[in-house]
Amino acid sequence: MKRRNLSESFVTAVTDFDVNTASLDDIRVIQALVYERKVVAIKNQSLTRESYQQFASCFGELEQFKLKNYHDPAYPNILVINNRNGGGAVGARKLGNMWHSDSSYLPSPLPLTMLHAQQVPEAAGDTLFVDMQAAYDELPKDLYQKIKDRQAVHDVRWTYKVKDDDLGESVQEIFSRLSQTVPASTHPTVVVHPHTRRESLYINPGYTTRISGYSEEQSSALLAELFEFVLTPERIFNYQWQVNDLLIWDNRSVLHCATELPPEVERVMFRIGINDGEFFVRNAAQEQGK
Repeated sequence: MKRRNLSESFVTAVTDFDVNTASLDDIRVIQALVYERKVVAIKNQSLTRESYQQFASCFGELEQFKLKNYHDPAYPNILVINNRNGGGAVGARKLGNMWHSDSSYLPSPLPLTMLHAQQVPEAAGDTLFVDMQAAYDELPKDLYQKIKDRQAVHDVRWTYKVKDDDLGESVQEIFSRLSQTVPASTHPTVVVHPHTRRESLYINPGYTTRISGYSEEQSSALLAELFEFVLTPERIFNYQWQVNDLLIWDNRSVLHCATELPPEVERVMFRIGINDGEFFVRNAAQEQGK
């Protein structure tokens, strides 16, 4: 196995590694690398859906995507992303086109995400990442004081994509139903990684709607200031996909965003979500605030 760091603080490419023949010890090395480098790209992996699921299960329990049923019926743990899925084909046409951490709106967010590239265009369909551990480490003192020991509300409603089943319902009716089926969750603004014990800023533009202890106006202004700091161009890593890339990232430590696709190109990806244990280390104060 060879590794090459693609940026200073995060994102590592791995070559000379075969998921199909890797031992459990080899896989544990990859898992430790994911925790250390937050985003790991294992290059040139030719996988069946069976071997993909088997590899992913070595990291933890496979989870189904919570909001929509875009799974191949024969492989319920693999979410298909296919931007040209017309004619009844399986797959989500568009997913993750905003800055977010996967399922932060849930009480127990998704720790790890895997994405395997089946078909990618030559010059489109990149995925953007930001290292939120590095962003936290570099927070100006005034911003740190404003978010220290705070909680933030994460809500899926503002980025929910309307489905065929929603036709005939008003926006208010859809929001009311979502508030019951997928109620907003509250998480610390700073989380501690259970494996590395490193602290990370845990907010995102896609789902974070409010920071506790502030008025709505103050919270909106603070979130805007934080996101402006986090999403400066020099913090953003642009990952350019190649066919058979297998990307693994740690949602505790990074934000990501899918880029727009021209209508004439086709992009097909297989996604697996993995629960590898507790999402963050809770202290006594957090336990009391649950």
